[in-house]
Amino acid sequence: MRLHVLTAVSRPWNLNVVAKSLETAADRVSIDLSWHLRFDLGRECLGGQALKNELLDEISDGWVWFLDDDTLVHEEMFTLVWQAINGYSDIVAVVVSQRRNDGRVLVAKPRNVCVNGIDIGQAILRRDLIADERIPESYAGDGEFLQALLHGRQDVIYMSEVLSLHNVLSGLDVASRQTV
Repeated sequence: MRLHVLTAVSRPWNLNVVAKSLETAADRVSIDLSWHLRFDLGRECLGGQALKNELLDEISDGWVWFLDDDTLVHEEMFTLVWQAINGYSDIVAVVVSQRRNDGRVLVAKPRNVCVNGIDIGQAILRRDLIADERIPESYAGDGEFLQALLHGRQDVIYMSEVLSLHNVLSGLDVASRQTV
């Protein structure tokens, strides 16, 4: 499977640690992973949304995951995601739970696909699902984007495991995949 990881970078000092987490997760499964970076060192783009959209415009195939530059990948993420979709050619997205830096978990459930209920870093999306949809350039853009794509769809897998670790670089222990 081809996975494009798209990251708007405003904290380049995190990249080595984020890269190591991607590498560790990717080494556990046969995956064709490409990490696409766009830099915004002056933080001129609100939430990096415009940069994420630019990166998205360069991708035409495979699966897409928007990974923030403060988020780590649980080592079992890609293995569990690919196991979940294996044999289901009609699945267009997989949504995982995400542990935030305050310990709160954004649980992957259909009812949470809304503004402030889910983060873009929780969804791995087939590129053809996204088509011409783009992330609104606002802090609520993540939720609005995912709501437009996923609301009411039956061809989405929701995984309760915590596989996206938001702002883990703050020192929060996120070793557990279980929701709280």
